[in-house]
Amino acid sequence: MVHRFSSHDAMKPGLLKAAMAVLVLAGLGSCTQQGVPVAPGIDPAPRTGPLERRTQEPLPARKADVAYIFVGGFAEPVLLQFREIYEQLPLLPCEGMQLRAYYAWESGTGNLIFHSTWKLQRDLRAFLALNPAADVVLVGHSYGGSAIMDALRGVADVPHTGKVLVVTVDPVSRRERSKPRERAPQVDFWINSYCYPYRNVRDVAARIGGPWRECPQADVNLRFSALARDDDGKRYAHVYPRSLLMEQPIGQEKSAYQHLLDACQKLGIGKLIE
Repeated sequence: MVHRFSSHDAMKPGLLKAAMAVLVLAGLGSCTQQGVPVAPGIDPAPRTGPLERRTQEPLPARKADVAYIFVGGFAEPVLLQFREIYEQLPLLPCEGMQLRAYYAWESGTGNLIFHSTWKLQRDLRAFLALNPAADVVLVGHSYGGSAIMDALRGVADVPHTGKVLVVTVDPVSRRERSKPRERAPQVDFWINSYCYPYRNVRDVAARIGGPWRECPQADVNLRFSALARDDDGKRYAHVYPRSLLMEQPIGQEKSAYQHLLDACQKLGIGKLIE
C-alpha cells in the first residue's frame, strides 16, 4: 500500500462543549506521545517536542516553487493524528523548493465558537506575493477540509498563476454551511475522501458539525464504509484520517494520496519528476 474567507458563524455552545469533552476523554492517551520519525528534507523542519507539536507550523514568506499545506481538524490538538501525517509524508517528487506548513482548522486562534482562517489567509497572501507562479497543495481533515476552501475564497483576489490542488479528508463544516460544499474558484483539482456511515463513538463532533460526504463539485470522490476495516484491523472512521488518505476503498484501485500524486503529474506541480 502506498505509504485540512473569514467566517463568524457559530455552533451551539452546549453541543460544542459536549463534543469537545467526549473527544478530549477519548484522546487523552495520545497526550504523551513523543512523535514519530520525521520525513527527511521537510522545510521548515517540524518541531518535535511534546508541547511544541501542538503548535502550528506557519507557511514562511520565502521564495519557493511549491507550498504544501496541512490543516487539522477539531480535536487535532489532542489527537495529533493529522500532525503525524504532516510529519511523515515525504516531499512531493518534484523539482524546485518546497515549503511545508501545518495549521489548526481555526488557524490556531483558540476560538472554538467562531471559525476564522485569517492566519492561514495572511500567510498565503504573503507567500503568493513573493511567489505568484508557485503551486499550492492543500490537504485538510475534518474542519480542516472546509477551512481550506474558506481560506482560498478569502485570498481569491490575490494575483496567482500557479496551480491549486486540494485534498479533503472527510471534510466537516458548520451544519448550516455543509450543504453547498462549494469549491473555491482557484481550485484546479479536488480530491475528496470520506467515511459513511459513521460507527465510531468518537466521530460525534463530525456528526454534530455536519459532514460533507460526497461532494458533487469534487473531481474525485472516495467513499469508505465504516463496516469495513483498514489495514490495521480498525473500522474506517472519521477519527482515523491516515486510513482515509492512504488506503484504497473497496472497489477502488487508488487511494486519495495516489490520486494526489497523479494530479500533481497531470497539473505539472513543481515540474514533477517522472
